[in-house]
Amino acid sequence: RAVPGPLRLAGHSAGGHLVARMACADLSPPWRDRVARIVPISPLSDLRPLMGTTMNDDLRLDREEAEAESPVLCDQVDLPMTVWVGAAERPAFIEQARGLAAKRGCDLVQAPGRHHFDVIEELAEPDSPLTGALLG
Repeated sequence: RAVPGPLRLAGHSAGGHLVARMACADLSPPWRDRVARIVPISPLSDLRPLMGTTMNDDLRLDREEAEAESPVLCDQVDLPMTVWVGAAERPAFIEQARGLAAKRGCDLVQAPGRHHFDVIEELAEPDSPLTGALLG
């Protein structure tokens, strides 16, 4: 049974990748017209660098799949998006977030003092800037 009202999607790290993928034109979920806003948090937006890591022993990404599944390389649909990342993240996560925000032409927020493991804590606070970005 469908829940009425607009949907707001947020995801962190690999989940940030998944919600950013929802704005790619090659996907057309039947509920996408109900999406009011997307907030990828510390997203993996370009999967190509993962091919050169030991993580790819498990992922088994090849170039074709990494390019097809990278939100930064996809044609985008018009959905409001704010990309969020901790300012104290590793440089690779900041660059991934910057790349996605640049591709989308959307806001990029670098949360002061936040890192990869605490950047989502503000979602528990109803009046936080991150919650505000999601509910925007």
